[in-house]
Parts: sequence; C-alpha cells; structure tokens
Amino acid sequence: MRVPSRRIGRAFWFSATAAIVAVLTVAAVTSSAVGAAPKPSAGQIGPGYPPPGGIYTLFTNCPLNNPLMHESVTFAACVAGYATSGSITIGNITTPVVRPVNVQFGFWTGPDQTYYADAVPPIAGLSAILSTKPDLIPQSLTTMLGCPSTNSVVENLCQEAKYYGGKYLDVYALAEEAGPITNFDLLNWTQPVMFKLINPLLGSTCSIGTIGNPVVLNPALTLGTGGVETDPNPAKHPDTQVLATQSTASDTTFTAPGVTGCGPGGVKNIPVDEALNASAGLPSASGVNSLTLTGTFDVGFCSASTDSSLPQPQDDAKILLSAFKASVGLPPPSGSRAAAGRISGAQVHGLLRHLGLR
Repeated sequence: MRVPSRRIGRAFWFSATAAIVAVLTVAAVTSSAVGAAPKPSAGQIGPGYPPPGGIYTLFTNCPLNNPLMHESVTFAACVAGYATSGSITIGNITTPVVRPVNVQFGFWTGPDQTYYADAVPPIAGLSAILSTKPDLIPQSLTTMLGCPSTNSVVENLCQEAKYYGGKYLDVYALAEEAGPITNFDLLNWTQPVMFKLINPLLGSTCSIGTIGNPVVLNPALTLGTGGVETDPNPAKHPDTQVLATQSTASDTTFTAPGVTGCGPGGVKNIPVDEALNASAGLPSASGVNSLTLTGTFDVGFCSASTDSSLPQPQDDAKILLSAFKASVGLPPPSGSRAAAGRISGAQVHGLLRHLGLR
C-alpha cells in the first residue's frame, strides 16, 4: 500500500543559515564544484548507510531508506547544501553569515505525479534537514534593548548585562526548522524557519518566528560554475549522476514577525519583547528583509526508471543507495572537477525536464 506523502509542488533546496537573526535552510550545497569538497559536519551524518565518498562525499543524511523514495517512477534524488558565506537582514539588523550551513533531504516523483515532486526529510526528522551553529548578532543586548529604559523590567536586564558583561552582552541567533520544505523546483523553494535568540538573560523561549508563525523564506538559486559527473560504475549504477555547482541563494520578499518569549518569564516578557521589536524594527514587511547565501549545491540522482534500454521497473533509490555504499572510503574530489564549467540556463532546464520537473 502506498503511504500518503506531502506534496510539494516544484521542489527545491533551501538551506538556511544558523546565523543571525535568520538563516535558512535548504541552501548552498554539498561538495564544491570547482574545489575540494568540504567535510560534512557530525550533525549531518545520519543513519542508514556509512558516510559515502568520492563524488557522493557530502550526501551523508539522505533518506534513501524511506519507503517513499523507492516508489519513484521518474527519479530519486538527494540534495546536499553547504553555504559558507552571506548575510541576512531582518528589520534593521544585518548579520554576516559566518558559521557554515549544511542542508540535507531527498526528493522523488511518485506514480500519481506528473509535474510535482515530493521532498522527504532525513530519517532523523525535519530538524535534521538543517545543521548549523549560532552566529553572533553584531549588536549587544543593551543596544538591542534600547538601554537605558524607562521600563523597570527592561532596565533591570540592561543593568545585569552591563554588570556581568561577556556572554550577558552577546546575542546569538540560531536558525531552526519550523515546518516542511514546499514548492520545490530545484531553483526555487519555500521553507519556514525560526531564529532562536541566545543570551542568558533572554530565557530559553526567545525567538524571531515560531512554529505557528514562522519566517517563511522563498530563496531563488543562481548557479555558477560546476558540472554533472557520472557514477564511476555505470554498468552497476546506470543513469546515476551528481550535479555539482557553486551557487548563491537569495530572497528579498519574505516578511518577519516580531520576537516573542524573551526575558525573565511570564508577563515580564512582554516589555522585553516590545523593546527588542522596537529596536530591531520588527515585525518587518516584504522588501525590508533580505537573505544571501553563497556556497556549493549538489544534487545526486538516479533516473534508471525512465531508461527504455533497461528492463523495467527499476528502483532508483536502491541504485543510488548502492552507489553511495560502493563509494565508501574513496577520497572526495579535489582541485578542479573534470566536468567543471559554467552551467547554462538551457542545461539546467534540460536537467529539470529530464527529471520531470519541467
């Protein structure tokens, strides 16, 4: 029996950054298209198979053991994003993206689909899509609170921050998943996130956006240099390839809600939330906020199920998983990739048509 799946029309990656008041997920990408592949973070090594090598080095947490991926009738694919730089502006605060952002998930087309693709999170769940660390917001807590304050609760936090200094003055932002990826189209997508604000005086529930009212990002991907590499054993792994590019994801259309849950707790959080929102210019409308993430973007895919030269049916996910396992222990690509070059729009759309996404 086919398990119902969440439809996400036009699938895509989105990465997200754990930085600043906002970062996103599904995003830049896996092994570098023109240089050495970055080493995957421990948080992105998931269950199901040993960490692969070779051209598959960064596909460490793709849900190829999910039964849905094995129902593909067109292709099964894995996304790995690795963003290393960028910036994000929410309200009137701009924060550089310093900590790498790693994104992993899978997508496929089922027997009842003709255009849309379904995105599948890693086996560990939605939270495993995005792996990153907190980034330092370039404003102290006293600045973000608008110190000094006429409100006694806020002023008390101002005095504590000044007295203790150090981590009591620093505010970090950590991006977290707030829902499934939707509207996946390889070059565009939608992803809800929330940004946890970290400081001892702000409590454990302080964030920009919540599960019920997230920051909804709609990044667009621009591909740079890169190429398509074929599995080294095409006889055993037919129609199995990796699209590897340098890329930039950007979005200037999203809105941002105000901060909530910040402060000593209970009703005392209300004036703290209000002070933070007033200082940061939150909530903020579309056109005020912006996101840019730069890194690498890899898509590993198998489309043997559409190859008329092969006996059918073919299990795309099974073939791709076999390719991953066969690559264990192989060194990652280094230096310029043999297929490196600029990916044209026609080539990208040709690949999308090949994968049934156009």
